[in-house]
Amino acid sequence: MLSSPPSSRLLVTTDSLPSIRWSYLIVGLAISFALWISFVHPPDGGYFTTDEQFIADSGVFMLFGATPRCLDWPGIPMVLVFYLLALGQCLINLVGAAASGSLSAVGVFEVVDKTAYTYLLDRVPLIVAGRIVQILLVGGLLTWCVRIVHRAGTSLLPPVLRLPLVLILCIQYDVLTSTPVIRPEGLSYALFAVASLLILFGEFPARSWRQPATVLLLIALLISNRLLFVFTFPFLLGGLLFRMGWSWLRVLGVLGTFLLFVLLTMPFIWTDSFVLLKAFAGGMLMKVSGTQTSFFNWDYISSMVLPAPTVWQLALLPVGAVAFWRWYPNKGMAALLVGNLALLTLSIFHSSTIYITHTLPLRTMGLFLLAYAGYGLFQVTRRRWVLYGLAGLLALSHVAESILLEADLLRPSTFWQAADFLKTLPANTPVLIEADFDNVTPRSKQALLRELTAIQDQTLTQLKYNRQFGGAIATTLPVALRTSLSEDERLAILQRQIQAQYTPPNRYADLFYFSPATGFVNYFVEQNAAFADFVKGRYTYLITHEQLPYPRVASFDQPSHGGAYYVYKTPAQSATP
Repeated sequence: MLSSPPSSRLLVTTDSLPSIRWSYLIVGLAISFALWISFVHPPDGGYFTTDEQFIADSGVFMLFGATPRCLDWPGIPMVLVFYLLALGQCLINLVGAAASGSLSAVGVFEVVDKTAYTYLLDRVPLIVAGRIVQILLVGGLLTWCVRIVHRAGTSLLPPVLRLPLVLILCIQYDVLTSTPVIRPEGLSYALFAVASLLILFGEFPARSWRQPATVLLLIALLISNRLLFVFTFPFLLGGLLFRMGWSWLRVLGVLGTFLLFVLLTMPFIWTDSFVLLKAFAGGMLMKVSGTQTSFFNWDYISSMVLPAPTVWQLALLPVGAVAFWRWYPNKGMAALLVGNLALLTLSIFHSSTIYITHTLPLRTMGLFLLAYAGYGLFQVTRRRWVLYGLAGLLALSHVAESILLEADLLRPSTFWQAADFLKTLPANTPVLIEADFDNVTPRSKQALLRELTAIQDQTLTQLKYNRQFGGAIATTLPVALRTSLSEDERLAILQRQIQAQYTPPNRYADLFYFSPATGFVNYFVEQNAAFADFVKGRYTYLITHEQLPYPRVASFDQPSHGGAYYVYKTPAQSATP
């Protein structure tokens, strides 16, 4: 049994501490807020993001046998959720068709087609449904965290630290606003929290594999949801072995059981090995291989870290590291956590490309050090209000960050206003539009057929591969490599085939998407050439962020997190819209 010296703790009776009900209330408030901002009062477009679309598309088109697009995250649990939601919608539509007496054998497959077509016209309803499922899953896992914390033995977790730890865990920016409602990070956060709490504060009876198996399954689900968490394995797997008791037989047992769970939770390892390897290894290489003028990525630190209301908590991490080393009873575990966090911090902030989601493992691992920073101050001051006050300040900082983000997101979206404008244009009107609107706005049948041809054009695809490999590919790629690079094309072909088959001939504008960097999407047109064609009258309208000296017919430029959009009419035509 792990223990710590009796003199290391202040005597605090359990009866004088807040009950577990307060912890459940904190979880309930956090999840209720997430549900409210995602479902009851969402921003324009309902938090629609490209990343959410990738996960939802992957789930829906598993019905057609398509390889998921998001295997570098990989978001597999949520892909399966969207698959089940799409399957459920198909079943509802089949029951409706059967009740009307118009269902044939071929009609069954047509119902599946039309269900996917309805989704492609408006992705938001299904995405919101999947988002609610994810928030409820996060809420269930956080409730599990509460049970672990309040059942932890006093030798592992001081009772006075229970409520502050739950507060710090649940009243996080990652729970309140950001990650439970977009991408797979909210579920990753909660899975990591449960696995870490079990490792740090759970009970591991001798000769029992029940608890280790539970932890290993959670870790497998964690990396199946976000591969980035493989970089926390020194703490997760090493900590598990510390708690079980080190022996080579246990090492082999842990690794074998973990491998089995990974193969079960990541089935695409079996079916799409090269795609998974390309997505993860290629993505990591791209993010760390850029050039920088200093060791750390100060552009990211100055733009994303320092302005945040929670930046002050970084000063608590060294205090928490010292306190964790002093008062957690297993020094090996303490070294694993602190060392893993330090190495991961150095590697992530050295990367040339960093997104806020990349720092999620840092934030989740740092939670325990923040809690122990408060506990260290409690030991020094012998005042419980110091511990509770610090936890409250941390919570308020995250609430402030969440409110600032939510206030920005709740402003009217110029993006969706511009998308609505497109619906007012006459059918088949040629429109040149920012690539941001790809997969958001419905397009004409002729646009879909044109894009389908471009996606299947092997010459354009070969040029794209040449660009991706920096011009190093002079000949046709090997089939195995081309297969691993083509999940985007296979999915896009399926989508365009469905849309082209069911879109009426005289419906929607004829959209052409432009980008300054072509060669990544076959049907994107090069911006400079496209603008020149717009001036000549090739396109009737242009929708862009840029302010240009052309006749402006609409402006969507009020304050918005998406920036302004302007609608211009070609100077080659003098007629008004």
